[in-house]
Amino acid sequence: MKNIIIILAFGVFVSCKNEGKQAIELINSYNEIEDLQWLIGHWTNITEEEKSYENWSKLNDSTLIAHSFTLVKNDTVFAERVTLQQNKNEVLFTVVAYNQNDNLPVTFKLSSKEKGVFTFENPEHDFPSRISYSNPVKDSIHAWIEGTIKGEKQKVNFYFKRQ
Repeated sequence: MKNIIIILAFGVFVSCKNEGKQAIELINSYNEIEDLQWLIGHWTNITEEEKSYENWSKLNDSTLIAHSFTLVKNDTVFAERVTLQQNKNEVLFTVVAYNQNDNLPVTFKLSSKEKGVFTFENPEHDFPSRISYSNPVKDSIHAWIEGTIKGEKQKVNFYFKRQ
């Protein structure tokens, strides 16, 4: 009887140890999205011609969300929602640009994060096929989109300051 109790106690110990290990792995599994926490906040790019805003917040440990829009005079000429989510070892940048792509989401996968530049790609999408974000100096964002339009490579830069 003693041997059975010892064996059961050992089994419970091993089971609890494995569950604890899995919990620790789960807690540590969002390190990719942690590298992008600097995005959280309110960002602006205001010129004489237009006013652009990008607002990022943390939804949970694995997900950041954003809403971006651009005004020319008092008209909204562009608006989008972004979900930046880590799912296991993948980081996905999903965009819904209003009045584009039938308001359907387009997902880009993190392809590189070299020298502080985070690049997301979707080679199947026409334009953009690549979206990049960097934080070149404190309280700033340099983002750009790249792709091909009518056979020609295009790049559009966006510069934001923390509000």
